[in-house]
Amino acid sequence: MTVTDSILSVRALDVTRPRSAQPALQGVTFAVAPGERIGIVGHSGAGKSTLASALLGLLPRDATLDPASEIHLGDTALHRADAETWRRARGARIALVMQEPMLALNPAMRIGAQVAEAATAHGIARDEADARMLEMLAKVGFGDPRAAARAYAHELSGGMRQRALIAAAMLMRPAVLIADEPTTALDPTIQAQVLDLLGALRDEVGTALLLISHDLPLVAERCDRVLRLEHGRLVEDDHADRVLARHHIRDYPTPSSGPVVPRAAAPPSAVLSVQDLVVRYGDVEAVRGVSFQLARGEALGIVGESGCGKSSVAHAVTRLVAVASGRVTLTPPTASGHAGTLDLLALSREPLRRARRHIQLIPQDAGASLTPHLTAEALVAEGLEVHGLAQGATALARARSLLAELGIGADLARRQAQQLSTGERQRVAIARAIAVEPAVLICDEPLAAVDEATRERIIEALETRRRGGIALVIISHDLPAVRRLAPSAMVMYLGRVVEHGATAEVLVAPQMPYAQALVSAIPTGDRESSRRRIVLHGEVPSPAAPPSGCAFHPRCPHPQKDDRCSRERPALVPIAPDHLAACWKLPLPPSR
Repeated sequence: MTVTDSILSVRALDVTRPRSAQPALQGVTFAVAPGERIGIVGHSGAGKSTLASALLGLLPRDATLDPASEIHLGDTALHRADAETWRRARGARIALVMQEPMLALNPAMRIGAQVAEAATAHGIARDEADARMLEMLAKVGFGDPRAAARAYAHELSGGMRQRALIAAAMLMRPAVLIADEPTTALDPTIQAQVLDLLGALRDEVGTALLLISHDLPLVAERCDRVLRLEHGRLVEDDHADRVLARHHIRDYPTPSSGPVVPRAAAPPSAVLSVQDLVVRYGDVEAVRGVSFQLARGEALGIVGESGCGKSSVAHAVTRLVAVASGRVTLTPPTASGHAGTLDLLALSREPLRRARRHIQLIPQDAGASLTPHLTAEALVAEGLEVHGLAQGATALARARSLLAELGIGADLARRQAQQLSTGERQRVAIARAIAVEPAVLICDEPLAAVDEATRERIIEALETRRRGGIALVIISHDLPAVRRLAPSAMVMYLGRVVEHGATAEVLVAPQMPYAQALVSAIPTGDRESSRRRIVLHGEVPSPAAPPSGCAFHPRCPHPQKDDRCSRERPALVPIAPDHLAACWKLPLPPSR
C-alpha cells in the first residue's frame, strides 16, 4: 500500500528516551487504508501506547522522535507539522481514546463540557457541540445523558469514565481513531455495544480503527489485520485469521471452559461479613441491600455492568465511601491466633487505620492511586513501613521480591510510577496491596490493561495468596479469570444482586436473562460468535431513576416477559441448591 492509497502511513518510526538503553520504538513501518480495522498487540511495555502518542504528536518530554521518521495523515506530513497543524488534526482527523480515564479526564470540569470541548476546539458552535455531546453520550451507553453531562469524573464509575472518553474521541467523526485499551473497564455487554458503535462509525464515515488491546480474542473477532510489537519493534503484521491460528487464540479460556476452583462444602466462620449494604450518592442509591460472607481462603467474584455498583461495594467495605445502612464486620487473625471481630462501620479514624492492614484494596485506576514521583519499590515498601511490618532496607528487599514475582525486575522497580506503562503500574498496585499480607484482599479489575503472560503471573500470585488463607473479592469483567479464581460468583445489575451461587453454575449455566447476556458477550476469538450473542436493546437505565418492577425488564429479551415484570421486583430466591436468582420467569425447585 502506497502513501497515496492510505489514510495513515508510518515509516521507520524511531522513538528514544535518554534514560533507557533500548529505544521505545525502532523502525516501525505500516500503512492503514480508509475504514480498515487494525489490532495492535504486545506485552506490557512493548511500545503500544508510545506508538499511539507518537501518531498524535503527544510524546512525553523525555521522548524523542527521530528526524528520519515519517508520519503521513492523508496528504499531511505530520512529522514535519507545526503546533497549529497538529492542533487542527487532533480530534478532527485523528483521535485517541486514552488508556487511563481517571488520568485523562479533568477532575475540575464536568463531563459534558469535556466531551463538547472536542467539537468547540475545532470551531463548532456551542449549541451544536452540546447537541452532539448529548447524542454521543447516549450512543455509548449513558442512560441519562444530561445527568452524565453534569457529573464530574470522580462521580462516575471506571466504565462510565471510559465511555465518556470514547464519546469525546468520536464526536468529530475522525478519519482515524486510535483506541488504547478502550474496553478495559467495560463489562462484556457494554464492550460489545461500544465496539459495535465503533464499527458503525467505520461503516458510516469510513473511520479507520487502530485497536490497541491485550485481549487477543477481542482483536481476532473485531480486526482485519494485526500488528504485534515486541520491545519496540514491529515483529508481526498479518491478517487476523493467520495471527489467530499462530497464537492458538481459539484455545483461550471462555467462561464455560477451563478449571473451576472448588467451593468448600462446609465453609468455616466468616472473616468478612457484609449484610444488607446500602450506598447512596445524594439521591442515587448505588448499592441496594447487598449481602455476602467470606471465610479464610475463600474467594467471591462480583461481575456486572459498568456502573452497577461493584466498585461502590468495594469502596464501602473498605470505608472509602459513606455507607447509608447495613453492617460490615471483619474478623482478622491476631498475634495470639485468636480472632477478634471488628465492626468496620463503627471504627474511628485510628482503629480504622490499623484495621486496613487486614483489608486491602487493589483499586481500579492504578495510575491515579500511585504517587507519580515515587519509585515502584518505594511505593510497595511504604505500606510495610506504615503498618510497622518492616523498615528501611528490609522493607525495600521485600518490596523488590514481590515486584519480581509479578514480573517487575530491578530496573523497573527503581523507576518512578509516572515512567511505567499502565500494565506495570497495575502490578505495582497489586504488590503494594499484598505486601502487608491482609486477611481480605479486594481486587477491583486486577487484570485490566495487562498482557496474557502478565495475566497469568497475577492470577498465580492471587491463587497462591488464597491458598495461604487470604480471602479474595474479585471484581472483574474478565469472566474466565473470575471462574478460575473464585468458587462463588455474584452478578449485579443496577445496584442489586440478581444471581448468586457457585461459579460453575452462575458463569456457566446462568438463569437470569441479564447474566445470560453477560456471559454470551465474552469474546472468544471466533468471528461468528458475535452472531450468537444475546443482544440487549435499549439504554442502560439511570440509577437516579430506576425502572419499576424488575430493573432489567426494559432491556430483557425473555420471550415470556409480561406486565408483572414491570410492576413487581422479584426477590433473590433459590432456584437450585447453592444457586439464587431474581426473575419471575425462572422455574423454581419442586420444594417451592
